[in-house]
Amino acid sequence: MDRYTKGFVLASLIYLMAAGLLGALTRGAPSPEWVKFAHVHFNLAGFMSMMVFGVGYFILPRFNGTTLKFPGLVPIHFWLANIGLIGMVSTFRPDFPPAFHFFAATSVFANAVFVVNLVATMLFKEAEAEEETSVPAEPVAAASAAPAAADASCCAPGETSRRAASASSCCPPSDAAPDNHFSSDAPTALSPDIRVGELITRWPKAADALVAAGLAGLADPGHREQIKSIPVTVRMACQRHNLDLGPTMLLLSEATGLPIVAAGPSPTAVPAASAPPAGKTPVAVTATVRRGSPIGADAILGDILAVYPETEKVFRKHFGGGCFSCPGQKTETVRQSALLHNLDMKAVLADLNRAAGH
Repeated sequence: MDRYTKGFVLASLIYLMAAGLLGALTRGAPSPEWVKFAHVHFNLAGFMSMMVFGVGYFILPRFNGTTLKFPGLVPIHFWLANIGLIGMVSTFRPDFPPAFHFFAATSVFANAVFVVNLVATMLFKEAEAEEETSVPAEPVAAASAAPAAADASCCAPGETSRRAASASSCCPPSDAAPDNHFSSDAPTALSPDIRVGELITRWPKAADALVAAGLAGLADPGHREQIKSIPVTVRMACQRHNLDLGPTMLLLSEATGLPIVAAGPSPTAVPAASAPPAGKTPVAVTATVRRGSPIGADAILGDILAVYPETEKVFRKHFGGGCFSCPGQKTETVRQSALLHNLDMKAVLADLNRAAGH
């Protein structure tokens, strides 16, 4: 959460304590009118409203699959809301002096700022130019692996609702083949690199086996249908959900009646990438990034760090130090991370390419 979004939540908790203390001090005894006014407004305009402001700014744009339309208005809203509330409480009199009306109007205007910002965010998505967000056209090693890995990051079974909210932007349906684009010949043995969608399509009982293994999302028939068109392998699903691959394969073998065969690393999985040790020459190319080429919106974060270690300062600026230990850097793209952190993707890309010398 950014500074002011978190500030709304913290202010909300402070007002909750203030309202509780005022209520406890009066203990039902007769008290001045301003005390009752302060108690009620600290609860409603303080605790409840500001909690809604903070949570709303953080969650609603993500549920809409976009970023906040006017992030610069959030600090203005924060100060106006707090000044208006404290001003009303401190100037309240039974005859409502002019100062009280001024602070009341300030509070109403603050609410209007919130409403306009959220309505604009939900109704008017910013159109992005294709040439500014596309991956560099030059061929890169294992480039075809990137979309599959990105899909696995946001569409693996059991993913949280926060990412499900943005599934339409990061999991587009393939137009290269129909939904049932598996090989016409059914596999004669089980490999960890078989797609989950193919398993549950050919052997419906495999879905129950995967649920028993820990992929609870497949218990939902709707999710079960969705996963059939997503290139997620058993290996990738187990890695994503910290499941033991061996027992999972045994359960699948029992459900399908097929023997288990060993397999090499998944051809659809993007290898983990991290910045090289100090003094080492950075790699020239990864699955989604080539040194010497601009960084695109669909570049994997770990790939960027591997090819351009000089971008570390940009990641620290926008995402903080936790980015370097987060497992999401192996599969998340710049586009997805900017959305999840409510950042301007164009600004992040500009900083990354500037640090990379483009």
